Amino acid sequence: MAPSLSLTLATLFLYVNNSFASPDQATTQACTDIQTALPGKVLTPGFLALEYEHETQQYWSTALRSVDPACIVQPSAAEDVAVVVKVLNKYPLVRFAVRSGGHDPNPTHSSIQDGVQIVMTDLAGATYDADKDLAYVKPGGEWNDVIKDLEPSGVAVVGGRLGLVGVGGYLLQGGISFLSAQEGLAADSIVGWETVMANGSIVNVNAEAHPDLAQAMKGSGSQFGIVTKYTIKPHHIGDVYGGFCLYDDSQDGNIHAVLHDFTANGSQDPKAAIIISQLIALGGLKTNIIYTFYDGPTPPTTGPFADLLKIPGIGCFPKTRSYADLLKTNGDPARLLNARVSFRTYTIPYIASRPQVYKEIRDKLAKIAAPFLNILRPTSQFSLDFQPLPSIIGKISESKGGNAMGLTGSDPDRLILEIQGSWILPSDDTEGYSIGKQLTDWLDVQVPKWLAEAGMSNQYLPLFMNDAAGDQDVTGSYKDVEKFRELQRSVDPNGLWSTRAGGYKY
Repeated sequence: MAPSLSLTLATLFLYVNNSFASPDQATTQACTDIQTALPGKVLTPGFLALEYEHETQQYWSTALRSVDPACIVQPSAAEDVAVVVKVLNKYPLVRFAVRSGGHDPNPTHSSIQDGVQIVMTDLAGATYDADKDLAYVKPGGEWNDVIKDLEPSGVAVVGGRLGLVGVGGYLLQGGISFLSAQEGLAADSIVGWETVMANGSIVNVNAEAHPDLAQAMKGSGSQFGIVTKYTIKPHHIGDVYGGFCLYDDSQDGNIHAVLHDFTANGSQDPKAAIIISQLIALGGLKTNIIYTFYDGPTPPTTGPFADLLKIPGIGCFPKTRSYADLLKTNGDPARLLNARVSFRTYTIPYIASRPQVYKEIRDKLAKIAAPFLNILRPTSQFSLDFQPLPSIIGKISESKGGNAMGLTGSDPDRLILEIQGSWILPSDDTEGYSIGKQLTDWLDVQVPKWLAEAGMSNQYLPLFMNDAAGDQDVTGSYKDVEKFRELQRSVDPNGLWSTRAGGYKY
């Protein structure tokens, strides 16, 4: 397994906090060439400075809002992106980044200091072709835009569960959804990718003409090109039932019991989905947020989903509503965070004989984070998001041609764990980023022990790219990593994506 080419924690800290030199001559000239080719679509600190400043602030994590690219390009069509790529090929040392919705908090994934920043601001939204029963989704903006555009047609696409999540990065990295037990990962429903390749050509990738590339683009991130339009098989949808509930830690035992049951049995009703988010704040204060979803106007009265709704909460807000309203309501509180954010992920096996595993993981995070969560950082917090990954998702993924994660019909039940942190000061970056890593280092030791104690063999536990930290070797955890590495090099022989842009690498 090749070592990760992503940023180390130390580099993350230096990237965000150090002062950088001005753009070099090659980068300045590349910006000038792009501006000449695409007049009115290039922003610099000295030209249209207010709009330039506005674009630099369109990141969810405040850590990325202080990053200043040499220029910002606002393409409005695939042809514009092709022009940018052809110019970049003339300057082999110029670095660049592509931003969709700006939700990824990892430095250099969608931001670039003193480089060329491509933003998809003018490539956003979705349309529906009823005759072909296909949705056409652009990569910019957020899921609120996509779902709102499709709602009048009575369809949705498998997408983000919080409306503020960006579109392009989510789809390229796999995407788990409220609809996944019915449709697979979000990437599994994509049937076409309008893509600007490393040589600047525009290729309409699909499984018929490019089977290996189509599979690779379902979960590999941005290593094969810049996608300017997705063609997606939609999910027909009406009113849904859902919303979030708040609980104090007195309900932890009941919540963990339902989570354990739902992971193993929830997909018996594939219309039901949950996220259980357990927060730890100042002084170790613990609270729970549970996001619920049912693909229908009336929730079931029996089964794990019904059991979850019976747990008394501090405040519960699920109701019958449109899908668009649900996603917007889910995302609005997160939009107010206004903090530096870290993500980290781990894939956890479902161990039937170990229902206490969720408490063990939360207690460990609380212990690691305790010194950080003091009165000097009153608004900081860390959370664990437990996301069931039932075996049925692998079966659906395989039936749709497979994806880069290598999910199959023989998969066991698993959970995707997202470890999220937030804090205010740049001086806290090193310690803040390290807390999630300490937890995953601990899990690296504990998970094999738990499996052995349960008499279970080692399992295939690929990392989930959407929730990962920049230093995690996500693609190295994929079973077919060598196959995709060879494919990546064949379409990007000069390393445009692999050495000059951010994101996860093969």
